[in-house]
Amino acid sequence: MKTRVVPLQFASAEDKEFHRILDALKEIYREEVEFLDPVSVGDPVPEADAVLFPVLWVEVYKEIDTLLDTIHLPVIVLTTTVGVSLMFDWEAASYMKSKGLQVFNPHSVELAKTVFRALALKREMKHQKFLIFQDTPGDGLIPEQFKIFYWWNEECTRSMQEKFGITIVRKSYKALGEKAKSISDEDARRELKRWDFPEEIPYERPVLGAIKMFLALREETDAEGDVVGCGANCLNEAYFSDTTPCLAWNLLYQDRGIMWVCEGDTSSLMTQYLMGKTIDSAIFTTNIYPFLSGMPALSHEKIQEFPDVPDPDDHALLVHCGYLGCVPQCMSRKWTLRPPVLGWHSWDLVGENGVAVDAEVETGDLTLCKLHGDFEKIFVEKAVLEEYVQYPGSDCRNGGLIKVADGYDMMERICSHHVIVLTGKRSNQMKAVGEVFGIEVDLG
Repeated sequence: MKTRVVPLQFASAEDKEFHRILDALKEIYREEVEFLDPVSVGDPVPEADAVLFPVLWVEVYKEIDTLLDTIHLPVIVLTTTVGVSLMFDWEAASYMKSKGLQVFNPHSVELAKTVFRALALKREMKHQKFLIFQDTPGDGLIPEQFKIFYWWNEECTRSMQEKFGITIVRKSYKALGEKAKSISDEDARRELKRWDFPEEIPYERPVLGAIKMFLALREETDAEGDVVGCGANCLNEAYFSDTTPCLAWNLLYQDRGIMWVCEGDTSSLMTQYLMGKTIDSAIFTTNIYPFLSGMPALSHEKIQEFPDVPDPDDHALLVHCGYLGCVPQCMSRKWTLRPPVLGWHSWDLVGENGVAVDAEVETGDLTLCKLHGDFEKIFVEKAVLEEYVQYPGSDCRNGGLIKVADGYDMMERICSHHVIVLTGKRSNQMKAVGEVFGIEVDLG
């Protein structure tokens, strides 16, 4: 998936300098960009995702009307052999913006790569699919919780498809569970030999069941074709399967590069796919429990009190199904497959044959995000992962303790209990992705 870019050259710009910089850019961005033949400013621009200025010239001011008449694509300014814009070109880039052109002026190669990937993704998403397995998403084991969620409503699906062009295909989770059960133990053991992952499951059946779910999911995604994201109503409709898909998501991502989401949350899946395909970072979806949310959060996680920390109002726990979140093994510093944790009232939601992922990413800077329901805005919050906390016997066996700049501000802006987490400081890259897709970035 490469973005198609047309280099533009001003008539008075030195040809040797133009090609010297362009050749360097071709090498730096060879994995992200298909460079089309250069075009002179004023000539018709062929079909592409963006135009590129390797050299800016004084004509940018004199020929602005020509630029406005002939450029109807995003403009990228990269005017050095090290792959970023020259500081002396910032005025010209700002001038073009002020006249109405959409201009990207990346200050780093990392940011430029994000812009290029986002432009390519915007085109490619119109031919891609999310595959979601569910039967009765508003009912199930805990309807008092799931009936309120927006993601399984028709309006959410319609808005997402209109905004991004992606197709959402829904199939039966019950049928998927039956397909997984029909796979023989011998086939599951044969597939298991392909993989190497730490596990602390006391007996064989849960691991084989998880492998069977992976095989069933892989067969379904391959048969459907063009699937880039997958999810299932695994918690609320747990009775349709004798396992959980946690391991399957990990293997499917490593085997096919397919993004995943828990509980069939298509809004979170879109957020994770959008950022995961454009930003080179560990990424996962989890639940956030700000300390300011108080007793509902404590009771949900079955813990007596939050960790004793300075500035508790600016802290939160990141926990999902007992652990940090369903993080792929390839993105983790620690990763172990364990028995399931969750229970609800008198039911064991996921059954003794289920599995759960206990994963950790590096402590330090994180960036949280989540698309709003109309997909026109995205919540973004900078955070620091301070440490991991454990509450034996609770639904928080190994959660992440994070600190944000202003917990009260976050509570005013937050739009979901699900957040997508990226490691590192990523807000500037998220702003660039938002600009490509026409999404307002709500940054605290």
